[in-house]
Amino acid sequence: MSTRPETLDFLLDQIGTLPQVRTRRMFGEYCVYLHEKPTAFVCDDQLVVKITDAGRTLLPQPVYGQPYPGAKAFCCGPMNGKTARHCAIC
Repeated sequence: MSTRPETLDFLLDQIGTLPQVRTRRMFGEYCVYLHEKPTAFVCDDQLVVKITDAGRTLLPQPVYGQPYPGAKAFCCGPMNGKTARHCAIC
């Protein structure tokens, strides 16, 4: 299953006002860049975010997973506005 275009549209509606946010299609899914650094992926309609100390503070009980087999652990969250904005700020 791949990410639906409307899922990416929803994410960009939530975080698009942050400076220097962009997405790029990669391997059939999407990478989210913040200040030209890859910070998250959208895979199978799910937001997976690079783990940082700031992120652990904002999401005290994160669920960890892999965006693809063999990847490092990322923080996974439901695709909703609150999670998207918090994860982007991390």
